[in-house]
Amino acid sequence: MSVPRFLVPSAAMRGSSCVLAGETFRHLRARRLRVGSRLVLTDGVGTARDGVVAQVDRRQAVVNLSPAVAETRESPLHLVLAQGILKRDKLDLVVEKATELGVHEILFFTSERTVGRVASERQARWTRVARSAAEQSQRTTVPDVRGPLPLEQVLAYRTTALRLFFWEGTSTSSLLAARARCSDTSDMLVVVGPEGGFSADEARRAADAGFDVVGLSRRILRAETAAMVAVTLAQFLWGDLASQT
Repeated sequence: MSVPRFLVPSAAMRGSSCVLAGETFRHLRARRLRVGSRLVLTDGVGTARDGVVAQVDRRQAVVNLSPAVAETRESPLHLVLAQGILKRDKLDLVVEKATELGVHEILFFTSERTVGRVASERQARWTRVARSAAEQSQRTTVPDVRGPLPLEQVLAYRTTALRLFFWEGTSTSSLLAARARCSDTSDMLVVVGPEGGFSADEARRAADAGFDVVGLSRRILRAETAAMVAVTLAQFLWGDLASQT
């Protein structure tokens, strides 16, 4: 059974002990932890410390902390997922599963065939979903979730070594060709469209911007399925999934 992991602010882990209260304490109680239980605290930006529950009362718990420990649960691939806006709660699913798969950043964007709209309060919800998924998958960092951005801003994103634009139309490249050309890249951006996909003009603009326009399957995948397949393949070909097989 894995050791429970909880997200706390960085300042909370600077001493030899830490007080857990509020939502984190309620989570601890739900996990049925008691005095003597082992756990791991992480700040969501890469630092983690082992701890042991020393005291528990009705409102809080005190955790004694060991020295800071280096964790290796993060993928060596700095992967950014840009996902077209989807309807209803599908974006929550994308945030959850992309976090589990090791994505470092998630960008939501609007494009020609965007159908759904995003209310401003969804940003806070995405953050909560990402935090919960990071705890569940025992990550030491929590992805940054931003958006919605216009597609033009995503196409201008030039801080990654390899940029893949997934389209169901005619491809200009393939994943294996991209792998052969950039076998040791550690930075990647993958772009997946909304329910209606991308237009031919958008795919052309992506190619003109230097993206590899690639496909996933002869079958048409739902947008949220395409996002998970794209992320999984990227982690397999360039990240750490292959090392676990």
